[in-house]
Amino acid sequence: MLFVSSQVLAKPWLDAGDMKLRHELQLLSDARLLDSPLTTWPLAAKDIHENLKEPVKDSPMLPALRQAYANVKQRLKEEDYNSSFKITADARSQELLIRDFSGEGREKYSVSYDGEWGNPFIDLRLKATVADETDHPDDSAFRLDESYIASDLGNWKITVGKQSRYWGPGWDGSLILSNNARPIPSISVENVLSKPDEDDFFLLRWLGTSKLHAFVGQLESDRGIPDAKLIGTRFTFRPFKSLEIGLHRTIQWGGEGQDESFSDFTKTFFSVRVEEQDGALGTVRGNQIAGLDFRWKLPVGGTSNHYSLYGQYIGEDRVDGSILLGDEVFMLGGSVAGYSKKLQGSWRAYLEATDTSAGSYKGRDRNNIVYNHGSYTDGYRYLDVSMGHGIDSDSQMVSAGLILNQNNGNFWRGWVKHAKLNEDGVGKNPIAPNGKEWSAVGLSLEKPLNIDTKINLGVQLISERDYSSKRENDVGISLGFTKSF
Repeated sequence: MLFVSSQVLAKPWLDAGDMKLRHELQLLSDARLLDSPLTTWPLAAKDIHENLKEPVKDSPMLPALRQAYANVKQRLKEEDYNSSFKITADARSQELLIRDFSGEGREKYSVSYDGEWGNPFIDLRLKATVADETDHPDDSAFRLDESYIASDLGNWKITVGKQSRYWGPGWDGSLILSNNARPIPSISVENVLSKPDEDDFFLLRWLGTSKLHAFVGQLESDRGIPDAKLIGTRFTFRPFKSLEIGLHRTIQWGGEGQDESFSDFTKTFFSVRVEEQDGALGTVRGNQIAGLDFRWKLPVGGTSNHYSLYGQYIGEDRVDGSILLGDEVFMLGGSVAGYSKKLQGSWRAYLEATDTSAGSYKGRDRNNIVYNHGSYTDGYRYLDVSMGHGIDSDSQMVSAGLILNQNNGNFWRGWVKHAKLNEDGVGKNPIAPNGKEWSAVGLSLEKPLNIDTKINLGVQLISERDYSSKRENDVGISLGFTKSF
């Protein structure tokens, strides 16, 4: 058992994948009760605590805001952490082909022990999991995903471990970095508090609350270029309370047989290695993706409903044009949230459309580009799973989701997804090597049994057809259990 001090501190990070917490934080943010940027996960718990305001103004949304405020405060209060560890078990009849922000469904079964310990100087988390493993040589049934050790250096948090990251405003996927794949071992740095000081440079004050996150990670050894590095940076800011903007960039670099000198990294980072391009794809040897995203809380709906528009853009590295003018792909979405007296809870509905065929919005698809590379032949993947959007390369998906967060603690989710995967049927796309049309309708419930125990139930109807075969229909069920001690 993990040792626990007499005063257990709240953990420093709020994990990617918690749909309920994300829904509640977004409600508070849209009501101008939380100023923290919310599109770079994991979130710093201390920053949420410092920027959270209690709802007092009467409105139709007040019951939802009070519920969200109480639940978030419960997560953040140090004295409420009276348990040192928890055990989680999940089982399902089949893995989910395309995962969303929840990150659920990667394996058919998993059992994990999750223990935490902290003091004013260091935070330690040990999460040991046994899960259904894949056929990849570097995969293992035993894993330490989400384990880390972290420490503060002024307003900066330095973390070493295996954390899932999710960058962007989408609910059903992120083009740049998501928790679709398992987390990679990495070292990261991020500013803890996002609010600028009064004596900061005027530009920082104008940008509003802001977050800078950077990491260097290690990819697996059994790939085209073994032990390649993944480097990522993201800057998010809120110049207005209704608008959040994110700028991001990731680079696959180095690895066995590659130059890993500081000089080489500098050239790659500043994109001056055109003379060492790959002839087939016209890319520099380092595989780079960059772009931006936004979330705008629309000035409609008054105090009864929250409407928002959001989107994400990435471009692959090219030598025949700027990274912002090359092989671009997009995700666009919108959402509305409110409170229902009849259903006794807050709700959210969203609609998203994603296209990972480069340049398709211009009417000139360039297939086998996005998430693929001539030198890094395994592409933008970890253990053969896309580190970006779950639909992988040369695919389109339209999805809709509905969330209901009831006052009694029940958390319902429903979704509909339709995707055309790897449309040309060639190139690398591990979830649809020969192309596939895929649809799913699902419903899940997270239900607390008491203050320390909750269960998760889910069902999903799936219909899919390879472009060379007949349509197949299936039903998937899932069951999860979490117990805190």
